[in-house]
Amino acid sequence: SFTFAHTYYFAFAEVEYNEINKSLEATIIASAHDVESVLRENDVISKSLDYAKKNKKEYYAINDFINKNFSVYAADSLSFLTLDSSLPPQLEFVMDGFEVLLNGDVQFYLSAKIQNPINQFYVKFDFLMEKFPEQQNKLTFRFRDKKFTNNYLTTTRIQLIKLDS
Repeated sequence: SFTFAHTYYFAFAEVEYNEINKSLEATIIASAHDVESVLRENDVISKSLDYAKKNKKEYYAINDFINKNFSVYAADSLSFLTLDSSLPPQLEFVMDGFEVLLNGDVQFYLSAKIQNPINQFYVKFDFLMEKFPEQQNKLTFRFRDKKFTNNYLTTTRIQLIKLDS
């Protein structure tokens, strides 16, 4: 069978703390083809992202998959050395929706309620890295007038973000 391959694999996440709604709002952007491939291989979806949008079980399964591969942990409660991917994330993101764009990307819209912003926290962003060892993810976090950008590779799946620096 023919499989589509390309030389780079990417995902971008933009996260912002919304002080009015008291929530973290995130958008994850990745190649729809890559995402569909991984979701099918992991039995998260049966057909396509468009089909999953209309299938409640698959829609919630995508949300669970994203939470396993895009997680936020309060740094005060953990040491980086003890941070284990089997730990549950501090924040559970809810997928507010997603859309497959004409350029071949998919955008997932997520939010998580958080009463007060955490000064420092770890973000695990290993989205699609199990399937694609060359996967590179980039996260931009915005808080008030500050902006933080981190790159995630298979060797750096978890990084610390300090808001007070």
